[in-house]
Amino acid sequence: MRTVLIVDDEPDVIAYLGAVLEAAGFAVHAADSTEQGLKLAEQVRPDLICLDIMMPKESGLSLYTKLRADQRLADIPVVIISGIQTEQEFDFQALVKDSSIPPPEAFFEKPINVAEFENAIKRLVPQPRART
Repeated sequence: MRTVLIVDDEPDVIAYLGAVLEAAGFAVHAADSTEQGLKLAEQVRPDLICLDIMMPKESGLSLYTKLRADQRLADIPVVIISGIQTEQEFDFQALVKDSSIPPPEAFFEKPINVAEFENAIKRLVPQPRART
């Protein structure tokens, strides 16, 4: 089964995204801190990570940087889901300041557009082919 890790400090967001992802056929794991998120990513090796930027103690961008620096986790697609309001395109490089770190595979503002989110998930983690 395909797995996703949601890293967000808001229980309502975890519940909502979890319901959307479970309906799409994912097993969902959740963490409410970046520290717990990194541990779960290492243990579970999910097919996708949904990551909030604004987190207490350590930012989601800090976790994203750690994920991309870890060879075991660097290839996992990451979708940033954040309450940061942007009037233009999400400018990842302006936030990270390190051009060697690639931008995330997708960015969604809260509240997410479910149809667009589902389309991105299908593109990033295709359904496994049935064995014949």
